[in-house]
Amino acid sequence: MTEAAKAALKWMRQHGGDAAVARCKGGGRIYLAQGEHAPFMPSTARQLIEAGLAEYIDQGGRKAVRFRLTQKGMSS
Repeated sequence: MTEAAKAALKWMRQHGGDAAVARCKGGGRIYLAQGEHAPFMPSTARQLIEAGLAEYIDQGGRKAVRFRLTQKGMSS
């Protein structure tokens, strides 16, 4: 795991393990948790997902509106 992924995992744990995904103009994404912008990029979020530490959640027919740590991500 990269240093960026380790830092993102730590930040997510410190902010409850769950974040809203906000889409920006141009197709980018930012993550918001407990009133703060996450200091990581979508590519880092993808690393956490590929490691089984996080997942995107679809709600109400909308894709990827939440980003959260899995049980493995909360405990590792």
